[in-house]
Amino acid sequence: MERELLFWSLILVTFYLVFDRADLSMKLMAKSVMPLSMGVWWYATSYAIFLALLPFLAKGLKALGREYHLALAATVLVIWGLTSFIPGMIEINDGFLGFIYLFILISAYKWYMKPFTTRQVWLMIGTGLGFYTCASITLSLLGHDMGIYITGAWKLPVIMVGFGVFLLFDRVTFHNRTINRIAQSAFAVYLITEYAVSEKLLWVRLFNLQNLYQQPLAILQILGILLAIYAACTLIDFIRQALFAVTIDRRRGHWFELLWDKVSIRVHNHSLSTDDRFIRRLRSLKTMNNH
Repeated sequence: MERELLFWSLILVTFYLVFDRADLSMKLMAKSVMPLSMGVWWYATSYAIFLALLPFLAKGLKALGREYHLALAATVLVIWGLTSFIPGMIEINDGFLGFIYLFILISAYKWYMKPFTTRQVWLMIGTGLGFYTCASITLSLLGHDMGIYITGAWKLPVIMVGFGVFLLFDRVTFHNRTINRIAQSAFAVYLITEYAVSEKLLWVRLFNLQNLYQQPLAILQILGILLAIYAACTLIDFIRQALFAVTIDRRRGHWFELLWDKVSIRVHNHSLSTDDRFIRRLRSLKTMNNH
């Protein structure tokens, strides 16, 4: 992931620096050199932090045991689940805490609960959609135009529908080379379209979707635009994959091995030089003592 992340960060900053630097700030240029640590893409940075914490988190949850783990899952569901229907309440922003929240829930299900039946899964999906519909109608009646609010990241209806769909597909054995090939570029599509300058280019200057809302067949037009962007980004990433196949992926870890060898040689040489200086100093002291 880190190689692909760095590749697209450098390619995008170079592209916009050459062809469209109007929205490219110096801050973004500096951050693009170290995209993971500088948070150019919140998802990648948060996921990397979550992976670093995952071994300790998993061990800690295992140590809690069944009773306390399920109690913890129920607690976070109340704190960040039920309150997600109320605008202005405490919520999880885009960050690694959201991944921890999901891991607490998913691990509680995987470790201590019986697998849901297909009927229960469909019921969960339907309930999530029902929550969304009811909450949207209620907020509209109260004068809050916040239908999209309830579909935000980490909201309970989104988690219920997403987890339910995941469980459904997890029970289906399906292999398709074309789909797998396209899926390999999903992360690249995210990186390209979520780059700060790309967002302004796509959704403000080229395709302002708000201007299409009142037009006939607006949904089809918007869907066509999204599919076209996805297809274009996927084709571009195919070039990146081919480039990686003949360079970086040809000998995975080779650059790290070269760096490690150089560092090892320097450390070894430094150790030898230190030992030589120490021996010479001992000889000098011995000579002085003899005199």
